[in-house]
Amino acid sequence: MTLDRWVPFRTEGAAVRCRVFCFPHAAGTAAFYRPLRGFMPPEIDFCPVELPGRAARFAEAPLAAMNALIEQLTDELKPLMGVPFAFFGHSVGSCVAYEAARQLRSADRRSAVHLFVSGRGTPEFASADHRPARPRSDDDLLAILNEFGGTPAAVMQCPELVAALLPALRADLALAEGYAIDPGDHIACPISAFGGADDLARSGSLQSWRSLTRGKFRTCVFPGGHFYFSAAPAVLAREIIQDLLTFAPTSHARRAI
Repeated sequence: MTLDRWVPFRTEGAAVRCRVFCFPHAAGTAAFYRPLRGFMPPEIDFCPVELPGRAARFAEAPLAAMNALIEQLTDELKPLMGVPFAFFGHSVGSCVAYEAARQLRSADRRSAVHLFVSGRGTPEFASADHRPARPRSDDDLLAILNEFGGTPAAVMQCPELVAALLPALRADLALAEGYAIDPGDHIACPISAFGGADDLARSGSLQSWRSLTRGKFRTCVFPGGHFYFSAAPAVLAREIIQDLLTFAPTSHARRAI
């Protein structure tokens, strides 16, 4: 396994047939997605992306604009796109994953083979009256952390650790709320949209992603809330593997299903 600043958990070698770059929820870290990575076969390298302003990158300023983030991702991820690649995003990360699928290309101009989105409906469409939401106070951000869950209880009980989360959370929410797409925007690769049964009203319509692809589309709803896969990462991993078999078929992947 190779460690680096942007993609701290990844595998090199001839066994890797496909790479899935994973973008986190607001203020999420790459380590949060290691359980999903652990259920992937060797041929599928599930790579959580560590964004600035959290974990080992805590000292860096978090990015609050999609264009700035995509510009940096273009440079950092391209060297890892020598094999077929896909994107996964949960919650706010779904917006990043979609824009990455729309813009990022390998050195030989290949695009993503699949987009996986989770826990969120499509971004807003651009319009003359589209405006980013008002800045949020620390109390607003704390309410969001309590509402959505996902933050370990040990962290929520420590004011210093909670305070350390807030700059990344504020930046991630501003990034998502300031991001809008043109009505004609769409991507060529298939989209799979996932969500928790108890979270659908809050996460928006998963079906809304259908309009953003020229490829195949499907949804899959799991038991649970916003972080439905925390309790059963193997179930979500199995769905991702199934969709990727078309692009990276291997005996190990087939056995994983």
